Amino acid sequence: MFSICMLMPASISIFVDRKINNKEKNTSDLILNYLLYTFLITTIMNSIIFLISSDKMLYYSEYTFTYDFCIKYMWLSIIISIILPCLLKVITSNISIDLEIRKKKRNEKKKSSKKSSKNTKDK
Repeated sequence: MFSICMLMPASISIFVDRKINNKEKNTSDLILNYLLYTFLITTIMNSIIFLISSDKMLYYSEYTFTYDFCIKYMWLSIIISIILPCLLKVITSNISIDLEIRKKKRNEKKKSSKKSSKNTKDK
């Protein structure tokens, strides 16, 4: 039950992600996305369990995964696995980060150092 609860929702997220983006991805991208979704969903679910739980479980054990717990966990994780790709799509489509890296040329370095040395000599 533990592996189904932890690993299955990320598969649903990958499916929703592929439907939203309408493009095929290669195998390495799918694996990386699967691992990302697994990490995010598990982190969100563990946070929810920690906040809601009365005995503040710090680790999982076999007695934790009762049938009742697994049903609740799976329904909540399925909802999160459907919402998460939509949320990531909205974030990535509205936020972009552009980096521009310029490399100084050797001549520019020499000119700038000569100018700065002239300025210090003039003073």
